[in-house]
Amino acid sequence: MKPDPHDLAAEIQAIGFYCRRCGACCRQGEEDSGLVFLSRDEVEDLVASDVGSWDEVVTPYPDFVPCGNGSSVTFGWCIRHENGRCLFLGAEGCIRYECRPWICRTYPFSLVDGALNVSDCPGLGAALSREEALLLAEALLERARFESEDEERVRKLYANALIPGGKRCVVDASGIRVLEECPGHPRHGTSRGSLM
Repeated sequence: MKPDPHDLAAEIQAIGFYCRRCGACCRQGEEDSGLVFLSRDEVEDLVASDVGSWDEVVTPYPDFVPCGNGSSVTFGWCIRHENGRCLFLGAEGCIRYECRPWICRTYPFSLVDGALNVSDCPGLGAALSREEALLLAEALLERARFESEDEERVRKLYANALIPGGKRCVVDASGIRVLEECPGHPRHGTSRGSLM
């Protein structure tokens, strides 16, 4: 059930939040901490904004699922980290702050099965106006709608996909991308022309 934006805003306002731009959420602490999961659309938006090429900006999300034919898949992308930090974390905070992805725009809040989920953040507890809380609530609802639609596209594509045997692939809303080992580099690069 979709929450009412005004009820959600009241809940957010009661918690309180102000982004300090401290970058705590952009640093990798424990495994997977600080990873920013992106849809294909968000990756394309970042690449189109001249921040770098696809392989310079993102890497496959690290959780791969075996497919039974010697292959494995993951279902999205995340912003690359350098030295345990998000690629876009500068000395004064996020250098992409005004056009950051959904997960960053709504952090430390998310919706899990329609209920508000709050992650640990130094900015929690700060005074938040009703208007600011409503904007955040609306952004959370839009994010949930976007993620649901994206997940459905991925689910349909994967249900009908032929995953190449013995390969690691990313399945996203527009296709299957076969990954190849990059010599001397622990990450995987994408092979050119491999989007199926």
